[in-house]
Amino acid sequence: MEIGNRLKFFRIQKDMTQEELANKIISVSYLSKIENNQTSASIEVLELLCEKLGIKLIEEEEYTLLKDLNDWYFSIIQKKKEEAIAFHEHFTKNVQFINDSRAAILFVLFELRFLLFIREYDKAGEQIKKISLFKDIFDSKMNYFYEKFVGQYYNLRNKFAIALEHFKLSEQILSNSIHFENWEKADLYYHIGVNHNRIGKIALSTVYTQQALSIYQSMYDLKRSAECHILLGISYEKNDDFQLAVDNYQLAKKVAENMNDSYLLGLLHHNIGCLYSKQQKTLEAIDEYKESLRYKVETNIIGRIRSIHSLLAEYYNIGDVSSSRKWLNTGQEILAKHQNLEEFKIHFTFYEYWLNNDEALEKFVEKEAIPFFEQEGDMKQVISYSEILAKRYQEKNKYKLASYYYSIVVKYLKMIRR
Repeated sequence: MEIGNRLKFFRIQKDMTQEELANKIISVSYLSKIENNQTSASIEVLELLCEKLGIKLIEEEEYTLLKDLNDWYFSIIQKKKEEAIAFHEHFTKNVQFINDSRAAILFVLFELRFLLFIREYDKAGEQIKKISLFKDIFDSKMNYFYEKFVGQYYNLRNKFAIALEHFKLSEQILSNSIHFENWEKADLYYHIGVNHNRIGKIALSTVYTQQALSIYQSMYDLKRSAECHILLGISYEKNDDFQLAVDNYQLAKKVAENMNDSYLLGLLHHNIGCLYSKQQKTLEAIDEYKESLRYKVETNIIGRIRSIHSLLAEYYNIGDVSSSRKWLNTGQEILAKHQNLEEFKIHFTFYEYWLNNDEALEKFVEKEAIPFFEQEGDMKQVISYSEILAKRYQEKNKYKLASYYYSIVVKYLKMIRR
């Protein structure tokens, strides 16, 4: 890596301004030209700048370190939490001694992926802001990781349209390179499949997920294959292909039970519950959601709140107000303790209004729920809440308003089916 790029990277990493680094050595304008590789500097000047940054002038390839970093990243991909945390603690203690700028940049990028893995989304957002300051010095592989991880960040924050743009860029880089392992390709395809599934692009979700599954099966990676089968099951269920959904869930279930994998079993039972719910088999759906909660550990906040929301909806559908209130209260207790769960705050507030027969429900859906999900790009929820509102207005003989919200339903259904 050129010396100007190295100076810029380590300066930003140490939160130094150009003025602070240049002070008593050279002018700020001269430093700017060095960092942008527009001029060369004497050995004496470069040594002084490097000394101030605490790095060596000559960059040495640290192959062992690069291997360790890649092992750390692989442990994150494989969801080996304890191993990933141990790697991070080791690197954090020794990062100040990393002189190889390539290794230092990969550490920062993989740390971003690690923060997403442990659900530290606010810290991840700050990391992305910092990385963007030196993104211009990245090589192709670094750009790939950046676009992929930023895509995952926005996907996890329910900003699906933004996530998709970043995933497209990472896929372009991957398609034009021979320097990626098959498991890396499979991981990207899987996440693109998840993204398409969330925005209702079921056909595309299926294509990408099947590509990922093919690679994982060739590698005999049973756990990741099971995750793909679950995602395919979700896609088939959304398309009302119930038998194909069941077939994929059964394949995943065999793996999950053989591995005694609580995460997979929790995910499976929840989605089997969704399948029963869509078939209007409410009691079976309730049993599956409860079984899902049995496997979901306390730290799996999003997984637990999602199953609790589903239980609330099922009990409401059969008119069991007492059980609905019970699960409403359980969900609200979780929401009161955790930030960044705006989607579920909307859902639970909606049911609170509905269970209390509060006349403010329509206004809440109009002014808060629908705008929120439109901004998030979650077309499925926009459709759901618009349909609820249309039916309520129709029941109150407010046909103009009912017609307006039915038109929104039609509009977003067309968008999904494109």
